[in-house]
Amino acid sequence: MIALPDPPLGSGDLLLRLWRVEDAPALVAAWADPEIQRWTGVPEVRDLAAAEGWITGDEERRARDLSLDLVVVRTGKVVGEVGLSAIDRSAGTAEIGWWTAAEHRRQGIATAAATLLVAWTREHLGLTAVARCDAANPGSVAVAERAAAMVLL
Repeated sequence: MIALPDPPLGSGDLLLRLWRVEDAPALVAAWADPEIQRWTGVPEVRDLAAAEGWITGDEERRARDLSLDLVVVRTGKVVGEVGLSAIDRSAGTAEIGWWTAAEHRRQGIATAAATLLVAWTREHLGLTAVARCDAANPGSVAVAERAAAMVLL
């Protein structure tokens, strides 16, 4: 099972915590964002029920060592997500991914969140966070470089 950061990770006015069912509308909005759809994997069904189901499935995904998904909150508002997937303990790696809501982009949020999770992953899980970024997405490449995650193009 993937452990949770305890205490929760944070920096300044940013907090990384587990998703809550009441965050589902923010997740639905993110899944509807064309840029998030372009660069990340979003489900085919992106309604409120799907978001609530995905959120409530977190514990099972962590129990099966599949993923850790943390919502990025700034002053009480959902502004993004950062998480781990493709965990390969034998190789010592985990894929890190993130997204930021459109109105909160280019404010250093993704870099701060990814940096926190990269350091925690190394220190507490003993894994190297690996970012898979498309070269056509220079914003994510820059986040990966600043967060000290290995970049695979």
